[in-house]
Amino acid sequence: MSTITSQGLVLENVGADFVYDTIQLKPLQPKEVLVRLKATGVCHTDIAIQKGKIPAPFPLVVGHEGGGVVEQIGSEVSTVKVGDHVLLSYSFCGQCHTCQSKKPFACAQQELRNFGCKRPDGSCPMLWSGKETHGCFFGQSTFTNPALVQECSCVSVDKSLPLEILAPLGCGIQTGAGAVCNIVQPVENHVRTLVIFGIGGVGSAAIMAAKYLSTTAPDILSAIIAVDINEQRLALAQKLGATHTINGSNTEVLARIKEICNGTGVDAAVDCTGALSVINNMILALAPCGRAVTIGSPPAGAKMSIEVFPFINGCKTYRGSHAGDSVAAKFLPFLARLYEEGKFPVDLLQKKYKAFEINKAVEDMASGAVIKPVLIWD
Repeated sequence: MSTITSQGLVLENVGADFVYDTIQLKPLQPKEVLVRLKATGVCHTDIAIQKGKIPAPFPLVVGHEGGGVVEQIGSEVSTVKVGDHVLLSYSFCGQCHTCQSKKPFACAQQELRNFGCKRPDGSCPMLWSGKETHGCFFGQSTFTNPALVQECSCVSVDKSLPLEILAPLGCGIQTGAGAVCNIVQPVENHVRTLVIFGIGGVGSAAIMAAKYLSTTAPDILSAIIAVDINEQRLALAQKLGATHTINGSNTEVLARIKEICNGTGVDAAVDCTGALSVINNMILALAPCGRAVTIGSPPAGAKMSIEVFPFINGCKTYRGSHAGDSVAAKFLPFLARLYEEGKFPVDLLQKKYKAFEINKAVEDMASGAVIKPVLIWD
């Protein structure tokens, strides 16, 4: 069978700029889908790969947030059909204990499936300048158009929804919102106070989710606290629903959090930075029975320490999460519906770029000039 011609953004090696060029996609395997993309979100994880903060093989095509239309399906695909509008998210095996327990976000093959940069059979999915090129990043590699996508990474959505706006939902936005809705669970856990560290795309999504939940049960979430070192982002956090903001460069962050929480500490905390100093402060900020979760990506090899005795006596909980413990097939349509109802204004985070402007988008993201770059494919 012949290859499929695609336009894409290639990383030749660590630290290189993205190269906009023609890529040849290999023929579809039975469980793969060809998606004609409308838009692709740029995530900090893509940039972490580029900068070498997360190990990866090269040459490589990344990208793991996208929205588009199904053009072709493999012989064993059953969950989507040609013409469906889809959002793209993480990959999972579907066969391990956690997948069978309806927790695909914690798939036993999560790292291999999402960061292995090869198809499940171990092959590279594409060619660039005649060279075998790695991809299948999060089961998709949406820095090519069309994109070769694993069936499990596809989530069908209503055709009336704006793919150009909802394309970034599948990773960072889902992770932030999911951390609040699925882990903190303010309503079920009677959470009165919540602090979110790092107000990028992930943290902004967490704030929007918290704001939405606070409207469904007025007796919870009396304080939604945003912490960042960028005053513009703190202003945006207030617009999105934060009741209090704290500049993280202030040495009195912990004291200020406890002051807002009547001296007892915070009921729940979400770290969107992955920075060890932030994680340590987050745990210290917890009230008795408080729960904390890290969803930001730390550097490879990063280790943390906890003073165990007060942690035990305070009955505190700390955990990590992939994708905010979200089952994408259910959670992405939920977020899309909230956007449609005006309750999840993800468009306020976005700036659009042509796909070939990727290096400018990365530069703007790194400088803090934009929170969520979105690449538009012609």
